[in-house]
Amino acid sequence: MTKNAANDTNIDIDIESHSFTVSVLRRFIWIYLLIATALALSLAYIQFQYTQNLEKTMLAQEEAFVTSTTQALQKEMQIQLMVLQMSTRSKALVDFLENGTLASKKGLESLFANLASTFLRYDQVRLLDIEGNERIRINYISPSLEIVKPANLQNKKHTHYFQEGIKQPKGKVYVSPMELNVEHGEIEVPYKPVIRFATPVINKAGETVGLMVMNYLATELLQNFRDQMELRINGQGMLIDPEGYWISNHDRSNEWGGSLDTVTQKFQDQYPQAWPTIQKNDDGIFHSDRGIFRYVSINPFSLDSIGKYQAEQAINLSVSEQSRQQNNWKLIIFLPYDVMNQSSFFYKPVGRVILASLFIGSAAILLLLLIMSEQKRRRLRYDLFIKNELIDLYENAPCGYHSLDKNGSVIKMNQTELNWLGYTRDEVIGSSFTDFLTKDSVPVFKQFLKNLHFDKTIEGVVLEVQCKDGHTFFVSTSATSILEKGYFAIARTSAFDITERIELEKRLDHIANTDVLTEISNRRHFFMQASQILEAEDHVSLLMIDADHFKSINDNFGHDIGDIVLKFIAASLQKTLPEEAILARIGGEEFAMLTTGIDKKDAFEVANNICELLANSKIKIDDQLTIEVTLSIGITQRINANEDLNDLLKRADVALYFAKTTGRNKAVQSTEETEA
Repeated sequence: MTKNAANDTNIDIDIESHSFTVSVLRRFIWIYLLIATALALSLAYIQFQYTQNLEKTMLAQEEAFVTSTTQALQKEMQIQLMVLQMSTRSKALVDFLENGTLASKKGLESLFANLASTFLRYDQVRLLDIEGNERIRINYISPSLEIVKPANLQNKKHTHYFQEGIKQPKGKVYVSPMELNVEHGEIEVPYKPVIRFATPVINKAGETVGLMVMNYLATELLQNFRDQMELRINGQGMLIDPEGYWISNHDRSNEWGGSLDTVTQKFQDQYPQAWPTIQKNDDGIFHSDRGIFRYVSINPFSLDSIGKYQAEQAINLSVSEQSRQQNNWKLIIFLPYDVMNQSSFFYKPVGRVILASLFIGSAAILLLLLIMSEQKRRRLRYDLFIKNELIDLYENAPCGYHSLDKNGSVIKMNQTELNWLGYTRDEVIGSSFTDFLTKDSVPVFKQFLKNLHFDKTIEGVVLEVQCKDGHTFFVSTSATSILEKGYFAIARTSAFDITERIELEKRLDHIANTDVLTEISNRRHFFMQASQILEAEDHVSLLMIDADHFKSINDNFGHDIGDIVLKFIAASLQKTLPEEAILARIGGEEFAMLTTGIDKKDAFEVANNICELLANSKIKIDDQLTIEVTLSIGITQRINANEDLNDLLKRADVALYFAKTTGRNKAVQSTEETEA
């Protein structure tokens, strides 16, 4: 090969190499631009979807809190209405306001004190006359209880709750806005957030004679709300009143603008973009420039979110419309974007490094595939996680879930309900649900199952469930029917344990019917029982029993010792009580016993036995003091079926007076001589 030929060959190689390089560069640039564009669009879409899913996840986590908080607030307010209704049923309210007797005053003071010390929620329980004067007032500052002396009672005529409450009709309750308590014209320190429940006291003529006011102390309620919010790492929880002032805020300095002149900022001042939408709507989600707001209106006097059962339908008091409007609170959870971004992959440093590396060199495509693979794996893992979470939520929910076939047999039941019943899953599946009910609840359940053939949804059916170990509890059951070819096939049912509510009702009934000191029936309960007995029985005997010289015991030893004596008398009377008899303390040292199934002779023998028992008993107060007490008893029988309890009481009182004036420590049968 000549020298010129060799040079030509080298030139061709150089040109080919240059052309290859140019071609590779051109293809690289063209392909890279396509990949970069596709990658950029893909990442933008992925980020959008990721952000959407992240928002949904965080909102879903907050939804359970919204629901539980709403239910807790409404349940708490419902309990207050139940207590207020039970308290205002006392005839002593009208009797005291119209007559002002010392006995009725003492009874009401005892009733109010019992309410405050039992429920530990009432800062004040008061009875006001129509002029706004406090006639009775109980102050409760844990753990002490104070019956306010007459000299320290105040006039509340100019307060908004008196002016609004006194004009309410019968059966209506005025509920003040939640506000800081004011005493003698100044806000109490430390702050006491209160809600005042006020309902008029109506006499038999339908006239308003006074106002009963209960100050519900909301400190514990709000603290529970704040404690729950402190456990949440994502959101900022707030409660605001209808005017937009904060009742509860993560920044405590912004609270109580409606009561404090020093706090002027409202929700709309801090979040002007969100306020119009939140103010206008009852429930929703709002996206602002700063974050996401999950909001819901809470009417604390609605039962929609906590369900109804038979006992709740007995509540006759209703809250005025004005009260509902001024207590229509808003629960708001704010999720700032900067908080959400801290959890977002795209805003973390490692994420930014990975995103930048995707655009570098020939590794971009491989890295993109790896990311897509990883995203797919994470999606599968997330789906599995959600599936397991849903299964866990079903199995370990705070309420019971079960599914029934058209015959009422169990085809599915969650672990919570199995734990309640004490059975294994194998023992339950295929069994009739009636196997787990008490005898009284079986017909209720059968009617409930029958109704599901026609109604798609049934709520609030109360059943008494019997566990494997024999103990029972009450549940409120709701069910949704599933149709197959237009016919009822399966019922999906939820069950909430309402045993505490049932026990509360029994407790309130015990308080209303029992004498606090002696733990026997009180005057009201005795009259109610006696009226029922007189309607059914003609042959009855009434014993009016009075402690002799009881005033001297109080004067010489004090009322505390007198209370011990009264308790001893009540316990002794219960020991001698015939089978078909009722016993009650009807006032002071006076007791009454109504018997059936025994004649005049037997009734007189019972009375003599009582006198003999007490006369031979010594009441040991302590090592140095022993007290003896005797009883005087007046006895009468029902003469004809037209006689009512008042007729018997009059004759028994006359016989009792005869026993007192002829020596005491004896029983006297009502005769013509005693009535002369």
